[in-house]
Amino acid sequence: MNRILIAVATLSFTLPFTGVAQPTTPTQMSRQQLRSLIQNAHDAAQYKQLADYYRQQEAQYRAMAAAEKAEWNKRVQASLGGESLKKPNPADSAHRLYDSYSYQADHNADLAAHYEQLAGTTPSKS
Repeated sequence: MNRILIAVATLSFTLPFTGVAQPTTPTQMSRQQLRSLIQNAHDAAQYKQLADYYRQQEAQYRAMAAAEKAEWNKRVQASLGGESLKKPNPADSAHRLYDSYSYQADHNADLAAHYEQLAGTTPSKS
């Protein structure tokens, strides 16, 4: 319980500052801007912008998946030999998060490839 409270407190303190430390890139946009661009895209530059956005999202999800994979491995090692582990155990939750992030990364890669095809560019391999 204390670990959860510490994690929430840490995130609530650090999240507001993450936008300050990172430079804004042209592919960062609000959900409303993204929807509008998807609905109104009709030329190669707009499709390229969408592809770049989804490649950026893919990279972020791949990074989160890699971090969660490390956490999953750590939790598996910590739970080895424990006969009376409750189910689901912490390793299971890390595994589900890893799977979720990997799925999101793959989905964003597919979307990026689609928009790269519409833009007439070759999809880049990540």
